[in-house]
Formats: sequence, C-alpha cells, structure tokens
Amino acid sequence: MNFPAQKLEIIAPKEKSEEILEKLQLQEIIQIISLEEEKKESELKEKLDLLLAEMKFVRSFLFNFKEKEGFLKSLIDSFAPEKKKYKLEELINLSNSPTIKEFVEECQKIETELNRISSRRESLKREIKELSKFSGISLINLEELDNFNIFIGSIKSDRKEELLNNLKEESIFFYIEWGGEEEMKEKGFYVIYPKEEDKFPEIMESTGAKREELFWNRSPKDLLEEKREELKELTKKEEKAKEKAKELAKELYKFEALSDFYTWEMEKIEALEKGIETRNYFCLRVWLKGGEGEKLNNILKEITPYFLIEEVEIEEGESPPVFIENQGLMQSFEVVTGVYGAPKSDEPDPTPFLAPFFAVAFGLALSDAGYGLLLLIFSFLMKRKLEGAKNFFNLFIISGAFTIIAGILTGTVFGTEVFQGLRIVDPMDDPIEVLLLVSVLGIIQIFVGILIGFFWNLKEGEKEIALGDKGGALAFFLGLGLFFLTGEMAVLIASIILMMGLNIIFSKNKGLISRLSGGFGSLYNLIGYFSDVLSYSRLLALGLATGIIAMTINMIAEISMEMIPVAGLNFALAGIILVFGHSANLGINALSSFIHSARLQFVEFFSKFMEGGGEKIKPLSKQGRFVEIIK
Repeated sequence: MNFPAQKLEIIAPKEKSEEILEKLQLQEIIQIISLEEEKKESELKEKLDLLLAEMKFVRSFLFNFKEKEGFLKSLIDSFAPEKKKYKLEELINLSNSPTIKEFVEECQKIETELNRISSRRESLKREIKELSKFSGISLINLEELDNFNIFIGSIKSDRKEELLNNLKEESIFFYIEWGGEEEMKEKGFYVIYPKEEDKFPEIMESTGAKREELFWNRSPKDLLEEKREELKELTKKEEKAKEKAKELAKELYKFEALSDFYTWEMEKIEALEKGIETRNYFCLRVWLKGGEGEKLNNILKEITPYFLIEEVEIEEGESPPVFIENQGLMQSFEVVTGVYGAPKSDEPDPTPFLAPFFAVAFGLALSDAGYGLLLLIFSFLMKRKLEGAKNFFNLFIISGAFTIIAGILTGTVFGTEVFQGLRIVDPMDDPIEVLLLVSVLGIIQIFVGILIGFFWNLKEGEKEIALGDKGGALAFFLGLGLFFLTGEMAVLIASIILMMGLNIIFSKNKGLISRLSGGFGSLYNLIGYFSDVLSYSRLLALGLATGIIAMTINMIAEISMEMIPVAGLNFALAGIILVFGHSANLGINALSSFIHSARLQFVEFFSKFMEGGGEKIKPLSKQGRFVEIIK
C-alpha cells in the first residue's frame, strides 16, 4: 500500500535532542526537512569527518589484502551483500576501543612502506636497464685525455656494424669497447678517438648513436650485482609488509562496522543542523511515515513529557514522499516496482496489481518446467543463505513456480517433450494459439489497469476523466472481449460508438464542436490499445527462443555422443555440454524474462493508472552498508 507522509514540526528540550534522534533512527519513521539554509560547522562534526576518512582509508587499503571469496559469493554480494549483526552497545564499545587508533596508524605505516618500496623499485629498474647496456665493459670514470676525446653512448644493436664500418672507412684511429648482452636491442659503448677527427660527430649522428651521461664511478658489473641484490631485498620487504597487511585485513569487518556507526552519528548531527535551536529547545520539521503518528508520540513520551507535535500545511505544488508497504509474499514484487520508481503520493501502489500478471508473464516467457524447477531450487537455497535478499529470491521462487506450471502446460522439460497428457498447447506446432493466449492476457491486464485508473480518478474527484476517458476505454475492452467470445463484429462496433459517446458526454470542453472532436479523437487511442496488446507477443517469442535453444543443446550433446566412440568419455562430454548449455540458457533467458515481463508492467500497465516519479521517504535510520542493528 502507498502511505503518503505527513508534514510535522517537533519541538522538544534541547538537552534531549540526541536521545530523541537516537530513538527515531532506530524506528526509521521520519525524514528531516531543512529549516536552516546555512550549514553549521562544529568541532564534533570535524572529528567525525576525520574518523570517517580514517575508516575509508583502512577499508580501501585493506580491501586488496583480504582473503579472496568464491566467484558465486562475490557475484551475490555485489547486489545483496551479507551484513554482520551487532547490538548498538557493541558498536559504541568498539568505537571507544584504544586499539582502533593504533590499527589505523599501523595501516598508514604499512602503506607508506609499500609506497617507498614501489618508488625505489621503479628507480632501480630504470638504473638496471641503463646499466645493463654497459655490462661487460671496463669503463669506470675516465678523465679527459690531452690528445683524445671519449664518447660514451648507446646504439641500436642492428646498427653496430654500420658504426664500425663508417669509422673504418674514414680511417679514423679509434678504440671501442662494447657492453650489453647479445640479445639486447640496444647496446652501450665507449670509444676513444683523436681530438682532430672532426668527422666523428657526423658519423655518430648518421648511425643513430646517442650520447649517454656517465652516472656511475664503479664497474657496471659490480653496480648491476649490487642493484639486483637490492631489488631482491626490496621484494622480501614488500612480501613481509603484505603478509602483515593480510593479517590486519582479518579485522577489516570492524572498520566496516565503524564506518556505518560514524555515518549514523554524522546523520544525527546533520539532522540537528537542519533544525532550529533556542537556548532550551530545538525544533525539527519532518516528513513522518503515514500511519506512524502514534508511534512518534509514544517515543517522545518515553523520553520527555515536554514536547509538541504540530502538523504543517503542505505547500501548493509540494509532493510528500511516499512509504510503500505490502505484506507476505506481495513484498517480493516490490523488487519490480522499485526498478520503475515510486508512485506519487496521490497514486495507488501498483505492487499488488502487477504481482499475478508479472508471475504469469515470466512463466510464459521462460516456459520450461526444468528451468523453472532449477530457478526455484537455486532461489530457495540463496534465500536461506542471504537473509537480507529474501524478497529478491522470493520473487524468483514464485516466478519459478509459475514457470513450472507453464512448462507442464506446454509439455517441455529441458527442451524435451514430456507431460503429453497435461499439455494444452504446443508453441512449436501451433504458435498462433499461444499468440492468442498471450493477447488475451494482455487484454485482461490492460482492462484491469484502466479499471484501477477509473476507480482512482473517482476517488480523487476527477469524474470527467473517470467516466469519459477511462469509462470509454472500459466500454471498448468489454466489447473487444465479447467479440472474442461471440465473433460478432456488431458488438465491437457498438463498444467503439459507446466509447466515443462517453468521451463526448463527459468531456471537459464546453463547445459542441470541441466535444465532438474530442469524441472522434478518442478513436486514435485505439491504435495505442492495439499496440499495447501486441506487445504481449514478446512472451511468445521469448518462450520459443528458450525452447529452441534448449532443443539445440540436447541435439549437440546427442551428436557428441555419436561422434566419440569411447565409452564413458562420450557420456562425460555430453554431460558437460548439457550442464553448461542449459545453465547458460537458463541464465540468459531468465534475465530476458524478467526484463520483458517488467517492461510490460511499466509501459503497458502502469501508464493506465499512474505517472510515477514520486519520491520514496528516506528516513533517518540506522540502515548500514555493512551492519545490521539487532534491536
């Protein structure tokens, strides 16, 4: 159900403000409305900012060192993370623990060490790369000679001979020594040549030789050994630091819990900042969840007898946030509604209305009893493992059950034909019959959507829209249904005339011509209605796709058994093909069934009675990202 929020002002003693907000956080029934435009700064807020930054740093740093989880658990945690349960007192005690500060400092120390190691390693790698070009030569640090110059440089290995030939052709007297391993693409060298040889620089340039700066004063070989040894030592230090970080990562859950705790504390401070304070009292303006007035009153009574709750008039154009609540299995379908968004405060909650249609549409789209059974079992097991995602998996348990029914009625289990005695339709042999079936489903759902809009418009006092627009559409769909049952075209024509008549009679337009044009204009809506009904044909297409792919997987497995004559091996290969093939087909088509069944609700159904675009209430709460409070 859709419960629009009430707008209230709460006045209570200032000394009780923190206790009141603590209780209201636990009950999750109010959303704070700002009364103060200017943000206030406080010493406590600055302290919490620092603590939150420290928690974020620890979580970010240690995340890379925590024990890796299995693929399936990581996938599930990505959309339904498992939360640790704490009592509020336990979190308060944890936040006061002196070891927390020491832990943060230890993490900072390890991060600094790892950054230093990483920086030094990169520097060493560059130095080793440069020195490697000169390995094997005896050059250390030659002083300038009286009659000779020294050129220290590097050249591509494939141009080494070209350099030597050019020097010989010019009859230059020179001494050259080469460095670097045989397979290196670039080699270092030094050459001694007479100062009067002015052609030497030209030869160096023509062969691509580049001058290198001498940055060592010892043998390259000795230096290389030293730097490679230092690199090994750095690796050992890095491994030691990482092992220490892995040990610390076992305590990561504490800092995830504290992140939530400090976030809640910050929200309390910000809530008070949005209110107004006097010397002795504080005032908050809030949205209260619909139907929770007595609970709010009782909470304040428990804390202080000195309080005032006053209802505030909702301003023109202001739309209260909404609170949607359904009971039992109907809660599961809030997952679908949540994808679309919330209804406005003056619109009905579509969840109870879409539930049966979504389940039936999903079942027809997947339409294989074997796949339905696997989906049901998988969702049931996941629901028990992940209590926080109960509604999500309940939705697929229900959808899996409807898929089993659809599979039995179409006679398919994992792409094979069974349940012949129970089969009422064969999508492969008679797709037209299935098309008529899904079209009837579409007509019924669209009719129900218009009927909901009809009664809701009457409730809101919009009689012209209810009796003219919605009443005319209902008349047409009743006529369309009777036409399917009787085959009498006169019934359909009469319903169209009645639709036009209701639009003319209950039109908001005053002039006769305007009324008549509105009545004839309603014929244009028929195109939209037929388009809406045709959209349900996607259920047929999805069901056929699932069945054809399943049959193809079975055929490939059968062929593989015939092609491989080795007993046992052929069964193993066929089994692998069947398991992976049907698992992939189930995954892809279950996703498609969800998307397209949801689309039918959002586009063809919701548009008949609601606009959406409402805002869900965001109550002051202790709903954490990592933690669940045990009340």
